[in-house]
Amino acid sequence: MFTKYNNLDLLELFWSEAESLTGEMGDGEVLYRRAIGDFKLTLFIYSYEMKCNVFLSYKNEDILSIELDNISELRKNEDQLYFISSESVELCVTFGKVFSVKFEDK
Repeated sequence: MFTKYNNLDLLELFWSEAESLTGEMGDGEVLYRRAIGDFKLTLFIYSYEMKCNVFLSYKNEDILSIELDNISELRKNEDQLYFISSESVELCVTFGKVFSVKFEDK
């Protein structure tokens, strides 16, 4: 199993292409970054481990760090990115004037 995601969807949200964590783009370990003002969002995807790490910082100070396991899919809907595990949404990141991060209640 692996985490499914669409590179073009993530390109639209992050305004940049993926960077390889290992130098090998095909190994499923990538990161995406985007800054909005003084806020910076960084997403690490470990596709074959089905893990995602999300970091949010403000003026280079970390304010949020999230490690998500068993993420089967990243799904874009307009300006939102959903992290899905077993058909339920674990986390939603909204790309607006600032980043909004919402944990889904179970």
